[in-house]
Amino acid sequence: MNTESTRVAVVACPDWQAVAAQCDLHARGQVFDAVAVLHAQRVIARTAAAAEQGVQVGMRKREAQATCPNMHIATHNPERDRLMFEPVVHAIAELVPLVEVSMPGIVVLATRGPSRYVGGDDALAQRLTVIAETALQKLAQGQRIPFGVGIADGRLTAMIAARSAASVRAPRVVAPNESAQCLAVLPVSVLADFAEIDRSVVSLLQRLGLAHLGNIAEIQPSVLVGRFGPVGNEMQRLARGLDRHPPIVVAPPPERASTHRFDVPVEDVNVVVLTAREVADQLVLHLGNHGASCVRLHISLHTDHGEQNDRVWYQPEGLTAAAMAERMRWQMEAWIAGRGVTSGVVLFRLSPIGLRAREGRQLGLWGDSTQADEWASRAIERLTNMLGAESVRVPEWRGGRDPAEVFALTSAAVVDVERRSLSQVTAEAQWNGALPTPSPSVVYDDPLLVLVCDADGNDVTVSGRHELSAEPVVVVLQQQRYNVLSWAGPWPVEERWWDTSRQRRMVRMQFVVSRHDTAITTRALVVVREHGQWWVVARFG
Repeated sequence: MNTESTRVAVVACPDWQAVAAQCDLHARGQVFDAVAVLHAQRVIARTAAAAEQGVQVGMRKREAQATCPNMHIATHNPERDRLMFEPVVHAIAELVPLVEVSMPGIVVLATRGPSRYVGGDDALAQRLTVIAETALQKLAQGQRIPFGVGIADGRLTAMIAARSAASVRAPRVVAPNESAQCLAVLPVSVLADFAEIDRSVVSLLQRLGLAHLGNIAEIQPSVLVGRFGPVGNEMQRLARGLDRHPPIVVAPPPERASTHRFDVPVEDVNVVVLTAREVADQLVLHLGNHGASCVRLHISLHTDHGEQNDRVWYQPEGLTAAAMAERMRWQMEAWIAGRGVTSGVVLFRLSPIGLRAREGRQLGLWGDSTQADEWASRAIERLTNMLGAESVRVPEWRGGRDPAEVFALTSAAVVDVERRSLSQVTAEAQWNGALPTPSPSVVYDDPLLVLVCDADGNDVTVSGRHELSAEPVVVVLQQQRYNVLSWAGPWPVEERWWDTSRQRRMVRMQFVVSRHDTAITTRALVVVREHGQWWVVARFG
């Protein structure tokens, strides 16, 4: 861990997830002042208009909607956040090539070289303000997006300075050697908000009477280490304004990097990403054998025409091989889209420039990553290496009302399988009329024709008011007769009514049927009526 502080500049857009969702809606012709982004049914970000009406981070969905009824609810979408913020990163990288991206909405860079070039920290803060404001105005089509620029000794102080600068709409520069004094009056909760310290540790500090960072800075390091272990030493260094992983000033030496050179220029992003995953696997294995993990990664891309793109990625808990490959994909896609790369990639370099002691990772029990998930990831990786990037596919949630459209098979090479979770399977669109969870276990590619009859053996129909002509009693499927034990519906589904060639109108029902002369006594079916006929589209179990 570094014992010295480094002058650091931070460009931060508070609640960027909400801002990105708002800009995305505006680009599609939907204007909302109040927008909140939800993850796991709780607010993780909201716009200034929503905050003014009382919406707070951590609120449950229903509480937030009751507080601000006219607010648009958006789903957490990391891909959208990254793509919307890329123009800002690109604009800053024109001034300072080695910028660091820890998460969308935050850019970090060392000030030593840029400050000397533009005439000091104050001039650099003004220059970064102009660059960021210009890029954000283009993104928001003239509307002002709140952001701040802060410069100080150490990442934590600079981050807090940037957040306070966003509220006053002016950059803030903390003088050298004054970071500790600036931090001393702040509550210890900022360690969880800005420095990735576990909130349970922060809560314990508060119960022990250590309410401010100044209280932590005054304690002997041995006392904190004895009570909290290495985290205690880390918290005191942060409270004194020291940086755990200062931003790099110069590119790392080539001998510390893992370099791969292609025989011929490669233009396919998937091929580069797949190769980068193989290189990253070896890099992570090598670091693991030495008891270390990479928290800061420098990626350098070179084309056949001499073009070069450099980016630093920061992940405080450490970057896995899949995460490294994922960031390679992000960087390539942004580079191609923003600069119009004129030739294929001939070389890439992965340089671990920030290391930390490797800690064991507890695998999850329910709703988290398990050992089986890791085995599946390794199997997918081996198959991809043998069969090619496009030969191995995994299901990806796409959305839709029809069970056959909800999931689509996507190349495993462009999906971070290790980090996939049910909480990330979300989408922006609200599919009214879609089947509720759980999803059917079997979805038929070709729906099965079925007869739905009443007690007299007549076909059950649906009126224009979506009312059944009689109660369903019997279902005839593949020449087999089933008794209807229970049913639900009908639920109308109307799609693309404005397009005569693609419009669709149907009703959906669910049946629980039984047949006593077979081994399967009961079965749940998803049935639709369309064009005057009944069809089985899916079943449960």
